[in-house]
Amino acid sequence: MTGAEPSRPTRLSDVARLSRQPAGGAGPGPKGRRTRQRLLDEVERRCLAAPYLTVAVADVARAVNTSPGTFYHYFPDLPSAVAEVAERHMEQFEQVTALAAALVRQDATLGPCERFVRAFHDFWSERRGLLETIVLASRDEDPRVFRVLLGAMKRLTHVLSVAVVDGHPVGLAGSLVMMLVMSAARREGFARDGAPLDELVRSQAQIIHLGLGRHQSTN
Repeated sequence: MTGAEPSRPTRLSDVARLSRQPAGGAGPGPKGRRTRQRLLDEVERRCLAAPYLTVAVADVARAVNTSPGTFYHYFPDLPSAVAEVAERHMEQFEQVTALAAALVRQDATLGPCERFVRAFHDFWSERRGLLETIVLASRDEDPRVFRVLLGAMKRLTHVLSVAVVDGHPVGLAGSLVMMLVMSAARREGFARDGAPLDELVRSQAQIIHLGLGRHQSTN
C-alpha cells in the first residue's frame, strides 16, 4: 500500500455518509436528490416490513420507475442504503433507551419498568424487518447493517447494567435485552399461545423489576 492509497471506510456511519455522494464525488442536483430520496424511501419501506436480505435492488428500482444502474449511481450497494435507514431509526430508538435510564433513577419500580417494556415493543412493532435483521444476524454475510442495530442494543444493555444491584451487571442486563428482542420478534406466537401483548408487557416488566429493582431483605 502506498501513502496515497485511500483508506476504506470502516465505520457504518462512514459508509452511510459516503453513500450520499454519487459515483464521481460530485453532489447531486435537485432532481438527483429527489431520485435518491425516492430510492431511499423505497428501501426503507421494504426493510421495515421484512429482513433486508430479502430486498433486491431491481425491485427497489422498479418500484420508483428507474433502473438498477440509477440505484448504483447513488449508493455503492444495497447494505449502504439500508445502513442509512437503520441509523436514522436507531436515533429514534434513543427515546426507548431514555426510558431505560429512568429505571436507574427510580429504582426499577414496576410502573417505569412497564412503560419501558411497552415502549420497546411499540418501537419494534413498526420496524419488524429491522428487528428480524437482528434475530437473523448469524446468517448475514454483510455485517454493516447489523452493526448499527447491534450498537443500539449494546447501548441499551449498558444503560440497564447501571441499574443492576445484585448479580453481574452486563450478564443480567444483556439477558434482559435479549429477552425483549426475541419476544418482540415472536409476539404473534405469544398471542397464539394465549399471552396477548398487554400480558406479555406486564410479565416482562415484572421480570425486569425483579432483576433490577432494590428489594427489602427477608432476613
